[in-house]
Amino acid sequence: MPTLIMAGISVLAGYDFYAANSSEWQKWLMFAISTVEIAVFLIGGFGIKYADRGGINITVLSVIFLATTLIVQIVSTFAPFHLAPYIIINGIFILLYAGIAYALAKALD
Repeated sequence: MPTLIMAGISVLAGYDFYAANSSEWQKWLMFAISTVEIAVFLIGGFGIKYADRGGINITVLSVIFLATTLIVQIVSTFAPFHLAPYIIINGIFILLYAGIAYALAKALD
């Protein structure tokens, strides 16, 4: 159930960035990328139970990455939009989060 709630929140956040942008292609791109990225951070931090102890590290990591991602999304919405840096920055965030979260989850075993 928490996973569905986190997925719903991420879709609503993605729609927020969709509605805030003016050009049609940018609306759909930001909707897709922000929804997936926010879903990964929310579900990874709050929707999955890793172990009885030590899961707080992954939750804190998720909150930090979520806050950073929201800042990037807001800046990309209101500043002049450039596609390549937007995709690169968001891709680096996802991969960096996945690597750190994997290492933390592996340490819990």
